[in-house]
Amino acid sequence: MIRFSLTLILSICFLNQNFSQINSLKNIVVKSKKKLTEEKINKISISKEAYLNLVDITFSDIMIKDGFLKNESIKIKFPPNAKKMKDVLIKYDKGNLTNNLVFKMNRTAERVCEISKDEIVIELTKYDFSNIKITGKTNLSQLILQKGNVKFIINKNLKSELRKNNSVGLLWNNLVRINNKIPISRLSWTKSNNFSFQKYLEEEIIRGILFSLEQRIKESSIKLNYLQ
Repeated sequence: MIRFSLTLILSICFLNQNFSQINSLKNIVVKSKKKLTEEKINKISISKEAYLNLVDITFSDIMIKDGFLKNESIKIKFPPNAKKMKDVLIKYDKGNLTNNLVFKMNRTAERVCEISKDEIVIELTKYDFSNIKITGKTNLSQLILQKGNVKFIINKNLKSELRKNNSVGLLWNNLVRINNKIPISRLSWTKSNNFSFQKYLEEEIIRGILFSLEQRIKESSIKLNYLQ
């Protein structure tokens, strides 16, 4: 009986020691796996071709006819800051002009994106993307916006487009004049807030590009590469 009890005690001690060793090994494995995953993420770099392809597909979607106009996620709406003016114009049967402005703004955005696409791609080819290490915190769309010099190029080409064909700007100015002839609405638009129609249009174009890039990134293998 004493011999059996002693054997049982020794067995329990042995098992406890083994369990302790197993748990230690499990902790080591988990920590090692986590470390390897972090190292893998930090070492990932995306080829330049992947960025260029992403930009090419994105712009091909939005620069075509109705690329902005028929996409509710990026469609440029009548300036929210001028909502009171829009309401007054609709009240006085000028709603067709506000709709026409929306149409022209989106057509302008599509043309500007078409003009800008090749310039942005050229800017991206100048950058060495192999130095960029992608992690879960990397904002690829903002990175492309920055390295592609997108804001500068859109600003330049929008100004050029408005100089060549400023029907959208002229229509906006006409709406303002019509609005100001209506006594009750002279202060209903945003002149007092230093509203810039051109700046609004530029910001909306960039917003559309950024949104479209983000959608493409979600669908592309770029995001999957560093999550696997």
